[in-house]
Amino acid sequence: MPLQDFALHRLGWKAFQDLCVAIAEERLQKPVQTFLPSNDAGRDGAFLGCWDGPGSGESTIQCKFTSKQDHHLSLSMLSDELPKAKRLAEKGLANDYIILTNHVITGESELAIKEAFKGAGVGNCRVFHGNWITQRIRESSRLRMMVPRLYGMVDLQSLLDIRAYKQAQLILSEMGDNLQKLVVTEAHRKSVRAISQHNLVLLLGAPAAGKSTIGASLALGASDIWKCSTIKATSPQNVQHHLDTDGNQFYWIDDAWGSTQYQRDRTEAWNQVFPLMQGAMKKGTRFLITSRDYIWNAAKRELKLQALPVLTKAQVIINVHELTVEEKARIMYNHLKLGDQSSDFRSTVKPILPEIAKRDDFLPESARRLGTKLFTGKLYPTPTGVADFFERPKAFLEETIEELAADCRAAIALIFLNGGKIRSPVPTERLEHPAGAFGVTPAMIKTQLEALNRSLLNFAEDEEGPYWTYRPPTVSDAFASYVAKSPELIEIYLRGAKAETILQEVVCAGAELSGAQVVVPNSLHELLADRIGSLPSHSLGSFISYRSNALFTQRLLELRPDIWKRLDLFRRPLKDDIDVDLLIALDRHGLLPVERRLQFVEEVRAAVIEDADDSFLEHEGIRDLLTLKERESILDDAEAQVLLKLEGHIGRVREDWRDNREYDPSDFFQPLRASVENFAVALAGRVDVEAVKTSAKAKIRQAVLLMEDDYEKPEPVSPPTQQSPAKADSLEQLFRDVDE
Repeated sequence: MPLQDFALHRLGWKAFQDLCVAIAEERLQKPVQTFLPSNDAGRDGAFLGCWDGPGSGESTIQCKFTSKQDHHLSLSMLSDELPKAKRLAEKGLANDYIILTNHVITGESELAIKEAFKGAGVGNCRVFHGNWITQRIRESSRLRMMVPRLYGMVDLQSLLDIRAYKQAQLILSEMGDNLQKLVVTEAHRKSVRAISQHNLVLLLGAPAAGKSTIGASLALGASDIWKCSTIKATSPQNVQHHLDTDGNQFYWIDDAWGSTQYQRDRTEAWNQVFPLMQGAMKKGTRFLITSRDYIWNAAKRELKLQALPVLTKAQVIINVHELTVEEKARIMYNHLKLGDQSSDFRSTVKPILPEIAKRDDFLPESARRLGTKLFTGKLYPTPTGVADFFERPKAFLEETIEELAADCRAAIALIFLNGGKIRSPVPTERLEHPAGAFGVTPAMIKTQLEALNRSLLNFAEDEEGPYWTYRPPTVSDAFASYVAKSPELIEIYLRGAKAETILQEVVCAGAELSGAQVVVPNSLHELLADRIGSLPSHSLGSFISYRSNALFTQRLLELRPDIWKRLDLFRRPLKDDIDVDLLIALDRHGLLPVERRLQFVEEVRAAVIEDADDSFLEHEGIRDLLTLKERESILDDAEAQVLLKLEGHIGRVREDWRDNREYDPSDFFQPLRASVENFAVALAGRVDVEAVKTSAKAKIRQAVLLMEDDYEKPEPVSPPTQQSPAKADSLEQLFRDVDE
């Protein structure tokens, strides 16, 4: 296979060395040790035994990289390695001496190299060049998943079938050039293990921490190694619609519970889909979910995790921002090396980079911006200036947006007004509002969409066709801050944005919601009511619960009295019902009638007696809605109807499980187990807490044992990677050629 099929010369020396180690591990099926470039004593890698068998002693790997395509390797280029090889042989460390290179090599040169190294005392010298490396890559999907940058360095039609190729093209269109710059981090390796062994991974991280990049690389790998049908799902309804009972699908779900703020109205829909996902996972379907960490922390309190218990396992929840110093350095190296900065700029910042890699506030997106001219116009390339650039990424991005020409800001506003995504070609009527707001023409906006592609915007494609979106999603945060600074812009936003977008972005004055930056003053309530007032009642109920103030809530109830009907019936457990939050919000705003509150108190009591529902202990809002006397009375019922009648509740759970046999029986009992413990603690002084817990555990354990025979455990799957020991590099050495 021709060398140019994989552009190995574009990898950079460190990435090429890591590729060689991955190839060696795949070939040997055992770990390969790597060494510091500043103190490697002539060894880039080492392994026990021989290349073709177990053998004895230690062997050496030496990597030779060139950034020049089709450059030939000669013996003279290895002259410095011969004395090192001799010393290694004398120490018994060169049983085999393996040279891996992306150079082209002639048969004559290969023979001369082998003879020279044997003459230096090595046991056996082998030379594997670019064509050999290319062939190993083509033969092993496991290897490609370990080194996902390879997917962006070859015509994928030569690797994947037609279906997988089409899906890969869609994924690559969303990634832009990020794949070429990807660094395989420990978070990435953990993600591969999780998706392989548990069929699900949840990637958590701050904005711009690299969640989507890891997600896209795993989606490519899944299409390659497992031949999965890959689906980029945008909602729980989307997952439900596409789920195949035969399995073997890969779902990539970005920002599952909201992109910038927690969207509670999605919770109920996810709770309904979780059982379907659980069943699909047993059939081999895999799920990759991303979320900002603060949004996940809010969501997990309201999600029915017992319906998807894998989401409670630490092995599947990966914090992508946990980067080592070396990983940060390599991310920065790739973005500068492959960015559009001048050689002079790279030379100037080169001595600063090792210290930047040690910063706790380092973000991959900040490294991308450092490698891109658009974002560094006001950057002073001094240690203080670059440190400030990484310390205040949002501020620098906001300044960049504010200083853009009006037509550029109008192009970003177009995406913002349409919820972060708009189909291409953009309809003329969609261009008119942002054009008028910024005093430009629709034609000028279209021009700037193209100009901002790959910097602040991204032109991508999915199953429905091409579209424009942000690059990265943090542009939305920065533009929201820009809008929030001006009352005039807030009004423009309310008049021009889609109603659904408004519902998910704004809050009323006085309401506090993490991530919400566009605050609507009371003077714009009529306009806000006019724009969102016709939306479904469940959407408006969610807005009242988390985003409204008392004044706007009253206005909305006058406009839409049907919202009250949402309080007629509640779902159990009550803490999972978003309409309970609506009722609590109405009480907080002083708008809940007394009779409605008393009806709900009786609903809480019935939920305890019938379903052992401990929501009034777990949910702060429910607890505060009840008087002290009401709480004590309901606790009396919990003691009499739950703790003293536990066998009946165990029987109820067993009956429910008969229709949900894909769940681990022990996991299925977790809600009841937790409720009993909560009731016991709340009744301390009236019951023996430890005795109640012990008795409940024993009774539940007995029930689980009786259910085990009907439970089919999923078969474990080995991850497609082997792990090398952790290593560190000399940072100065790593950046040695960043300015070349």
